[in-house]
Amino acid sequence: MGGRDKGLVEFRDRPMIGHTVELVRPHVDSLIISCNRNEPRYQTLADKTVVDPLDDFQGPLAGILAGLSVCETELLLVLPCDTPLLSDELLARLFAAAADKPDHITVLAEGDEWHPLHSVIPAKHSSDLERWLEGGQRAVQRWMRTHPFQLVDISDLSEQLYNLNTPQELTDRE
Repeated sequence: MGGRDKGLVEFRDRPMIGHTVELVRPHVDSLIISCNRNEPRYQTLADKTVVDPLDDFQGPLAGILAGLSVCETELLLVLPCDTPLLSDELLARLFAAAADKPDHITVLAEGDEWHPLHSVIPAKHSSDLERWLEGGQRAVQRWMRTHPFQLVDISDLSEQLYNLNTPQELTDRE
């Protein structure tokens, strides 16, 4: 996106993050947004905002750790800001599976292809994740595989996971 903050890039007349916020707000006790810039703008959309707890950009796991550090529930829903086409049906499947096995990390998948940034993570994994990052590890899926996990196949809804990464992709999906 040419260095622009993807969450704030306009898509269908509002910032991409706005689509995700609207979808999840009715389903969560508290909405946490992990952001490393433009925090005042994100604060208007969330109950809490967090920034990476580690120096230098450490990748998505650092944002997940930041969310886990303020999470007041047993489970943390993780969704990226650049998949604004998600639906209630997709979210319902994710939540149902997570409720069925609350001690597992629950991850959306298309067959064997994981979408680890579309997941529900037990908050009890916070200290382990912190150790993982302090050890120099950054791979999301590799960390998730060190814990009990389950995949939720949403192959029939895969178009909702389309990642909008370029201005052309935004135009194509308008």
